[in-house]
Amino acid sequence: MKIYERIRELSRKYGLRNEEKMILGTDGSVTNLLEILFEGDVIVKTINQKIVDDVNYRTVILEVNDIPLVYATSKTPFKNIEHGLRESIKRDLLSADIPIGRILKMHNLETRREIIDIDVKEVDKEVRKLLKTDRKILPQRTYNIIHNNKILMQITEIFNVGEHL
Repeated sequence: MKIYERIRELSRKYGLRNEEKMILGTDGSVTNLLEILFEGDVIVKTINQKIVDDVNYRTVILEVNDIPLVYATSKTPFKNIEHGLRESIKRDLLSADIPIGRILKMHNLETRREIIDIDVKEVDKEVRKLLKTDRKILPQRTYNIIHNNKILMQITEIFNVGEHL
């Protein structure tokens, strides 16, 4: 199924706003879209970060103007990062407060995003608390960031954008 068909299906079922559809389907920077929509800088608040077997796992909240908009988890296997860039990207990821889109841009990495899943699903109580919402189901997606035909990162994002537009 094509991405727009999946989003159309979800929109008919859940009444997605146009902005939510654009964020779910973009193959570009969510950080950039959030800054345009909410007219402010994206701030990253790290919830959890750990390295296990040379893979970085990171959980963050993305906020604009003190509004929590995205709960995101990422998995970055360092072995898939070119050796010459590995340490500087690792350092930026571990600094924790830089959005991934900015890290990729800072290092001039040519990447593409490959969407794996788009859905509207129930989210657990802890995520709702972090996003400061009572909504039990939220739009979300999972995608890979590909660089040199290798998966650089896998990211899952849960969006609480609709109630703030």
